[in-house]
Amino acid sequence: MKSISFLLLALLFVIAPTAQAQNARTAKEHVKRGITRFSRGDIEGAIASYEKALEINPQFADALFHRGKARRAKGDLNGAIEDYEASVVIDPRLAENNRDIASAYFNRGFIRTNGLEISDALADFDAAVKFHPRYAEAYIKRGEAQIICGDFTKAITDFDKSLALNPYQHLAALAHAGRGFAYLLQGDEEAAGKDFAESIKLNGEGKFFLELHLKLLEAQMKEMKRRQRDAQPVRVA
Repeated sequence: MKSISFLLLALLFVIAPTAQAQNARTAKEHVKRGITRFSRGDIEGAIASYEKALEINPQFADALFHRGKARRAKGDLNGAIEDYEASVVIDPRLAENNRDIASAYFNRGFIRTNGLEISDALADFDAAVKFHPRYAEAYIKRGEAQIICGDFTKAITDFDKSLALNPYQHLAALAHAGRGFAYLLQGDEEAAGKDFAESIKLNGEGKFFLELHLKLLEAQMKEMKRRQRDAQPVRVA
């Protein structure tokens, strides 16, 4: 009887790892299938495949990461970031210089800036440059958000960082325009003039583009100040 019990116990030790290995292989196959579907433009099919993998192993970092990419492609930035954050907790290597994760935060920050949710936008841009420190456009957008909330010194620092990365000509024009506007708001007309001239030279659309971009920033600043005034409690005499 004892020999039978020992035999059954031994079989359990053999079967369990085999089943576990099979589950791991199946989960990987679902992820591979999801990647193929994603590459063919089948976003919903890709998400379904990743979710099958996660049903088998909810802690499968690759499945979470790729579902995040699919959610981002679908336009679900909150869902994408939720998946990205979960994946890097499980596998911190995914966070290293990762443009995909940074881009999701950047896009959400961009949307939040347009909605004048500046504190949340700044947090997103902070995350974007954390995951991708050479993300020149994220520094520009963070600089613009700093202008909207009135912190011109931090804005200039961000535009400096972007320009130090030698971005594409179009981005460099935006960085010079933003930095020039921040200098102007600080009262440094000479530095502002130099940046505006450089922005016009770099950008093919010239002065019209510069004026349009800065008018948008100015309008956002004014709206932000109006909202802040309206949010202040009314004093009763």
